[in-house]
Amino acid sequence: MRLHRLEVEGFGPFRARQIVDFDAFADDGIFLIAGRTGAGKSSILDAVCFGLYGGVPRYEGGEKRLRSDHCEPEDPSEVVVEFSTPSGRYRVTRSPEYLRPARRGGGMTKQAAAVSLEESTASGWVGRAARAVDVAQELDEILQLSREQFLQVILLAQNRFSEFLLAGSRDRQSLLRRLFGTERFEDVQARFDERRRQAEQALGSRLATVVARLEEAERLVTDAGLGGENGGGEDIGGETTETATTPTVQDRLDALGRALARAEYRSERRASERADAERRSAEADARRTAV
Repeated sequence: MRLHRLEVEGFGPFRARQIVDFDAFADDGIFLIAGRTGAGKSSILDAVCFGLYGGVPRYEGGEKRLRSDHCEPEDPSEVVVEFSTPSGRYRVTRSPEYLRPARRGGGMTKQAAAVSLEESTASGWVGRAARAVDVAQELDEILQLSREQFLQVILLAQNRFSEFLLAGSRDRQSLLRRLFGTERFEDVQARFDERRRQAEQALGSRLATVVARLEEAERLVTDAGLGGENGGGEDIGGETTETATTPTVQDRLDALGRALARAEYRSERRASERADAERRSAEADARRTAV
């Protein structure tokens, strides 16, 4: 969305009609609204928000304060916002509710809030809606931003900015969370944290199973006298060398692999000894039979 023109009359500190031509600053890319305190800098932004959404964030719905205190009873209050989006160029004219002199019988009567939406065409401005509910629906479709989203990503309300500056670090984080709607990212982070905890629990359970099986295998190796390790060292030529490091799971698996190789060698040797014993037994049986 791009702002082109703003007109305010009888709004905030502005009694007489004021015009802000944003297109005059378009080539600069960035500009500063400067002035003394109370000059109406924030009221310009208030007018933009009021024109588009019918409310002012500084007053949190306090539209009773929108009409200028400088107005005479018969002075009008009106905001005109001209803007464009990829879908076209539009103009919103909005007036707050206020009291004006009654046309009959004297006294004061309530002037109802009014709003209209127009679209720029080749033949000029053409009305699109003139009821508050219709204008709101049209603007929702045109702007693609709710009031809260507009205040989060385009216009930071003055009261929230001062609140942010004065807040502590924890409160500031909470305020930023509210301003930029980061709850969904925190929900995603919470889901990932939960999945991480579940994965860690599953890994811990499987690791415990592996460790238990390792311990059982090491016990069998010890009972069978197949261990080459003793207290973290390894027998080399009948002597034991001690190491200060704690063996890892992979180290223990490697040690079990070596024990398995010893067992296979022992099994092959026992098989060879058995075959030799059976051969000698058969020869002895043959000699006994001959005798």
